[in-house]
Amino acid sequence: MADCEPAGTDQSHLHCCCGGERCDPGGFSRRDFLKATGIAFSAAAMGGLLAPRRAPGETARAPLPPNVVLIISDDQGWTDYGFMGHPVIRTPCLDKLASQGVVFSRGYVTTALCAPSLGTLLTGLYPHQHGQTGNDPEGGKAGGPAHQRWVDRIAGLPRVPDLLGKAGYLSFQTGKWWWQHYSKGGFTHGMMESGRHGSPTSLGIARKTLQPIDDFIDMAQKEHKPFFLWHAPFMPHLPHTPPARLLEKYKDHGKNGAYFAMCEWLDETCGQLLDGLDRRGLAENTLVLFLADNGWNQGIDEPIRGHKLSPYEMGVRTPIIVRWPGHVRPRMDKDTLVSSIDVAPTILRACGLSPPAGMPGLDLLDAPALAARPAIFGEAFTHNMPDIDRPAKGLVARVCIEGPWKLVLHGPASKTPGKAELFNVGSDPFEKDDLAGRRGDRVAAMTKRIHDWWPASEAPGAG
Repeated sequence: MADCEPAGTDQSHLHCCCGGERCDPGGFSRRDFLKATGIAFSAAAMGGLLAPRRAPGETARAPLPPNVVLIISDDQGWTDYGFMGHPVIRTPCLDKLASQGVVFSRGYVTTALCAPSLGTLLTGLYPHQHGQTGNDPEGGKAGGPAHQRWVDRIAGLPRVPDLLGKAGYLSFQTGKWWWQHYSKGGFTHGMMESGRHGSPTSLGIARKTLQPIDDFIDMAQKEHKPFFLWHAPFMPHLPHTPPARLLEKYKDHGKNGAYFAMCEWLDETCGQLLDGLDRRGLAENTLVLFLADNGWNQGIDEPIRGHKLSPYEMGVRTPIIVRWPGHVRPRMDKDTLVSSIDVAPTILRACGLSPPAGMPGLDLLDAPALAARPAIFGEAFTHNMPDIDRPAKGLVARVCIEGPWKLVLHGPASKTPGKAELFNVGSDPFEKDDLAGRRGDRVAAMTKRIHDWWPASEAPGAG
């Protein structure tokens, strides 16, 4: 990607406070990365940039199933990309990716918090189904017995990397990860071995280097195996510590500047990853998906409703990009409603597998099925999980989106249980005008649709 500037090396010492836990992605070497990932092979193999050539007399190998690269931005607002029309933030690499695939601009995550949102991508289930409705157990220590219950529950469900592994895929976990060792997700390789949501090495991916990804892809090529890459860099998530050269570009934007620079830094590193596919001749046979785990709301220049954890647009909306040359017609789709619940079945079907029974999402490549779906759903919960067996106990809201209409139905853990809010997000994308009092008929119809989707028996008025 010639129009993407290379990521710089000015990557300062990092500190973050995430749920009270300090993380330091800095201070490790390339050797540390290789040790952490469990990848060890010859320097010649690591240095290879092209697909392996056949030796004289070697018979041709059958073509591999498609590789899959899932890129998950961390805490990025749905408006904060060049291809989404942001007037300031530059994202040329993602703009190029968007131009090569379909962009579902009306994409949503199932919930606006990282652990449960990532759980949906891993399992293809809603948080109330997979059991990880928050980041931490209520009153329980991260890593303690209560936390272990959630980890074990996720590990006992069908997971995309495990299903792909049974079909011969190698898989690699990078970046944000909430379920202890990467093998809990069914990955064959990974960077996370222990911790709450990421080890220093795992959270340092992209901020420090992409070498572990290069090494993994080279290994998969050497073994002639298709691969699945879970790339969840800790960007543009706090701490907002972009290289000085990028911060300088946005210095006139006050407190927004550091976040804007982080968005461009993420873009650069995505460009590096995609360039690596191009150099190896893998782009044509690789399905690439991009989305954010949840939104982010600066709210500095002008207050806007919604934020991480909330059911409003700035919390749950994200563009979803799907690129697969020869299989996806490049276009900007501004109408079709899609969800992160659709990512898992899309990956599995692209790789020739049938999604397990009970996986409710649709294939993002199945246009007729998407067009026939009447609505999509979402949910919001408290940050800490009160009860793994009773997800409604921590329920803040359930959401139904039907065409331009969006109903937010408040749950028992909200400050206003039972309250309904109705927005026309087609004409009012920042949800300034609550129409519930004027459109009771639509509120009633969409409330019934929500109860039919998930009754949540502890929710006010639920069936």
